[in-house]
Amino acid sequence: MADVAVVIVNYNSGAFLKQCLLGLRQSTIPLEIVVVDNGSIDGSTKFLGKANGVSDCQLIRNSTNQGFAVAVNQGIQSTTAEDVLLLNPDCIVQPHSIARLQLAMQREECGAAGGLVFGFDGREQAGCRRRDPTLARSVVKLLGKLGIWFGLQGVDLTMESLPKSPIQVDAVSGAFMMIHRESLDAVGGMDEGYFLHFEDLDLCRRLRNAGMPVLFVPSVSVLHRQGASSRERSFKVEWHKHIGMCRYRLKFSQMPQIGHWLFRLFVGVHFIWRVCWLVLGGGRKIKMPASGRVASVLTTTSSGTVVLGGRNDVAEYMVPRLSGLARSVLVLSRARERNLFCRSAVMLHPEYLGKVPDEDLPLLEDVICTIPIWHLSKYEGALLRCGVRRLVAISSTSITTKLNSMDQKEKHVVSRLQEGERWLESFGRSNDVACLIIRPTIIYGGHFNRSIRLVQNMIRTLGVFPFDIPEEGTRQPIHADDLAQMAVSWINSKVTGVEIVSVAGRDALSNRALMELLFRSVGRKLRMLPVPARYVQIILQCGSWVFRGLLPSPAAIDRLAVDLGQSNDEAIEKVEFSARSFTP
Repeated sequence: MADVAVVIVNYNSGAFLKQCLLGLRQSTIPLEIVVVDNGSIDGSTKFLGKANGVSDCQLIRNSTNQGFAVAVNQGIQSTTAEDVLLLNPDCIVQPHSIARLQLAMQREECGAAGGLVFGFDGREQAGCRRRDPTLARSVVKLLGKLGIWFGLQGVDLTMESLPKSPIQVDAVSGAFMMIHRESLDAVGGMDEGYFLHFEDLDLCRRLRNAGMPVLFVPSVSVLHRQGASSRERSFKVEWHKHIGMCRYRLKFSQMPQIGHWLFRLFVGVHFIWRVCWLVLGGGRKIKMPASGRVASVLTTTSSGTVVLGGRNDVAEYMVPRLSGLARSVLVLSRARERNLFCRSAVMLHPEYLGKVPDEDLPLLEDVICTIPIWHLSKYEGALLRCGVRRLVAISSTSITTKLNSMDQKEKHVVSRLQEGERWLESFGRSNDVACLIIRPTIIYGGHFNRSIRLVQNMIRTLGVFPFDIPEEGTRQPIHADDLAQMAVSWINSKVTGVEIVSVAGRDALSNRALMELLFRSVGRKLRMLPVPARYVQIILQCGSWVFRGLLPSPAAIDRLAVDLGQSNDEAIEKVEFSARSFTP
């Protein structure tokens, strides 16, 4: 006999349903699986009758969309297991997740339990731990971060620290909720008066009113695409959501009649605002990775590589190189999925590694840090939990070239670089992690470059460079792809210990030669205005107040006459480094 009955309500979920069911087949406990199809027209259930590893799944077909609550009750009535798991078809479940959630329910006296639900972007989804949606809390939710800044309590608990152990909450997400069958029988199942949304809040409220607490279990997690069944019908979803909000409020509120009318007015205004937002394009969803790609990276038992940072030139070249080696690649970045430069990798928000339970962490022995090195210490706990064995971090030659600078911003950068390198050296030696710290010169190439590209854009726009660069001084810009190749080669070499290596491009160019190449790259002849250096410094100082972080420091003008070229002999010897000629 199955330990848990899994009820999945499907409506045009596409490939997500098959991926979900294939994941359930890996469960560590016997499951009784039923799919209730609400009149899908996308063929998402055609595969269920074929020999594909999920043919033992029971399928109930409705000719039309009966709504989520009706379909859930249908599924529950067709099963016999003592515990019932409500699971959305766009969820990815780890093999041990259902067993661990059931164990938590057995240890605690509760009517229902839910786990930590992550979106495909790696963020904790708002609905997985909630308070009751009172009018005041609903207003705070509408205000977003503004309400949080004022210390007001909203519906969602995602802004609060993740608890260390299971806690009682008002409600958990219906995308991943386990309920005792006897608890369902006691409250009469789901309220079929709801079509979509708020039925899970309603069920949790009735369970609590009957003396059966609702439990949030942070040690169990799933990934949820959210909206896979409703992405093509946003207006209908908003309508049913607001109708459900009214039904829930009128059902449980003890407000006088005037209060109900005011609440209806509030819901109506909010609905109109949401419709306008959708019409104006605000409802367009950011493209999320395919479910199969996420599942393969986060549930694999083989070692993978994590890249910290996605919006920089080195990462742009790094990720495709790693994916070309048949590695599972996880990119941690606050960037959107559309900015990922390789479709075989998965991008998640850094929040994921900070919150995901130890049992659900992917094995990530190799880490490449492309974010500022001083931020790396924030990930110490997550790095240790992932079992990191090799770590590459990008620092900068600024740690030496700007060491004696009198500019406060540059002194601050040097201090933070030193702080980051010291921490990484200590981390590597204390935890037996092989570390490579790369100190590159000026990096160019890619879409995010702000040094070489800034000069090119200025030349392209003005047709002239507003400063006469002195002949003295040399530079060796290094291409971002050369750094990516160096990091990947070192990862594959399986070396040990902690190394610090400075690298530069192949060509040591005089300032004048560098400028000639930049002018040539945009189809212009070299033209520079004879503006004295002190005037340029004044302009940069004034501009830094307006264009924060976009313009070079005035101190950079003084370093133009300094030779900043260097040898790559050490890098070639230790890492088999190879640099290309400067090609802007």
